[in-house]
Amino acid sequence: MEMRGTRGKQGEEVAMQANDGRPVVAGYDGSTASKQALRWGVNEARMRFVPLVVCHAWQWPYPMPPVSPETLEAVRRMGQHVLDAGVSLARSLAPRLEVRGKLVMGSPAVVLVSESSTAELVAVGPRGTGGFEELQIGSTAMQAAAHSYCPVAVVRESARPAAGRVVVGVEGANVERSGLGTAFEEAKLRHASLLAICLCPEELDDTRPLAARFHGTISVWEEKYPQVNVETMVETRPHTAVMHSAAEHADLLVVSDREQDDPVELPLGLLSQALLRGASCTVTVIPSRAFAMSSRSASRVPPG
Repeated sequence: MEMRGTRGKQGEEVAMQANDGRPVVAGYDGSTASKQALRWGVNEARMRFVPLVVCHAWQWPYPMPPVSPETLEAVRRMGQHVLDAGVSLARSLAPRLEVRGKLVMGSPAVVLVSESSTAELVAVGPRGTGGFEELQIGSTAMQAAAHSYCPVAVVRESARPAAGRVVVGVEGANVERSGLGTAFEEAKLRHASLLAICLCPEELDDTRPLAARFHGTISVWEEKYPQVNVETMVETRPHTAVMHSAAEHADLLVVSDREQDDPVELPLGLLSQALLRGASCTVTVIPSRAFAMSSRSASRVPPG
């Protein structure tokens, strides 16, 4: 393991450049986990000076079709009641924040992926009202993280004090699609330090060329974010263990998902899956689709 620290340059903090009007979207179903995601989304929207969209997906919950339009409307009204509660909670947390509610018919995962195409960030809880209690992460969060068009934060609130640190893991030579841009931006918004970890292949004998490329890329981002204090590590230990250990002293993990040979069979990389299931803090995943979206929108801060 190689470790070094770099001190961010001192200077006035520059106001964040306005994005192209993309909101933060918080998936909400009334569960405790979705309330945590909503609070996270409120904070993100306030820091970014963008609106918050509280999104609730509703669908007919029974295998047989509704017997009448009135019964379907009754289910829709229940969904509207859940959404209204979420919007009220968000407005109570941030009275000056622009908060919009959106009720959409469909499965939660499909709805959130669709909403992500016009969002800056999607925030979800690890599990909603459905599913099994023993699961650490549900299918909605996993599918959203795999298929969204923007970064997805799977929010886990911790009882421990804030660490004031963001951690980003960069797998191998994947520096161009590494999530470094998102990690630097999150650290700046939080006035937090950043730990950037170069996750080298375990079988690599000489890490120096890879480390040099990694540190060169870090230097470029440091010039863009001089107010962020950065520490770097080069690791050859198992990636999941390294990131789980780092999560114990972080408020947020950022990881870029790698393109899969079979995105249907393996929609998320193994590292992303492991962190979503077991990390002790919030994890933001940059899906492969997010890089394609950012390349078409020059006004946005690029995910990587």
